[in-house]
Amino acid sequence: MKFDLLIFALQLNPDIMSVKSFIIALLVSVSIISCNSNVQENSNEEQISYVAKIDTTMTLAQIAKLNNIGEPYLRSKLDIPKNIGRKYTIIEMSKRFKFTIDELRQVIEERKNKQALRRSKKAKSENK
Repeated sequence: MKFDLLIFALQLNPDIMSVKSFIIALLVSVSIISCNSNVQENSNEEQISYVAKIDTTMTLAQIAKLNNIGEPYLRSKLDIPKNIGRKYTIIEMSKRFKFTIDELRQVIEERKNKQALRRSKKAKSENK
């Protein structure tokens, strides 16, 4: 498929094909090849994907413990004051402090993915 355009151009009219059109066809095929062969440098970042564990009947402290993340960190990211009681479920807190469960999930997953990425980079640097 990489050289299909070039081969097609040559098959159309091989006797009359000028050098100019050959070069254009060659440049087009090279650009197609280069576009298809881009390799991402940070492929490890895409492989790391934490899935947050959330149950809406749990408290923020329970969710933090289940996901092994600090409750103060979650409170700060969701703008929940630290003096608010710990007996409220996450669904009650989300209504009161105007955040969604998806926002909570995103905060947890971003934090855990960053931690995992840091650990993998540290392990790679130690192996070198």
